[in-house]
Amino acid sequence: MILVAFHLEYQITVDEDRNRVTCERFEELSLAIDLPFFLSDWQRALSYMKVNFTVLCDARCRIGPNVRLMPLYLRLHHLWLEAHVGIVAEVHPTVFNMQQISRVLREQTKLPVQLFTDRAEAEAFLDNFRLGLAA
Repeated sequence: MILVAFHLEYQITVDEDRNRVTCERFEELSLAIDLPFFLSDWQRALSYMKVNFTVLCDARCRIGPNVRLMPLYLRLHHLWLEAHVGIVAEVHPTVFNMQQISRVLREQTKLPVQLFTDRAEAEAFLDNFRLGLAA
């Protein structure tokens, strides 16, 4: 596991063996006005990935959606698509409004995303996706 970035708002790690990027979003992300290194951190993480990589986005620790970051998230989704993402698993708390931004972004980019409320289930799903590609 390679630590690509660690900030108050998020952490990004890479697992080259699984061809997976994991992003954990922290409470501070809910209040952030700007994330100056976010896209460059993601570009660095994507440089380790091969086609059909998977993304695990764990957003369970956020205290609420941050609509100010929508343009940034939209650019991130386009980065994933350009890098040939296989699928994204997002782990959200069970509170419905936390999934609203994800829904809007998916509608705009047609990014392949599965939603979960349990991280272990999301990881198992991504592992099965990866094994399905190897078959």
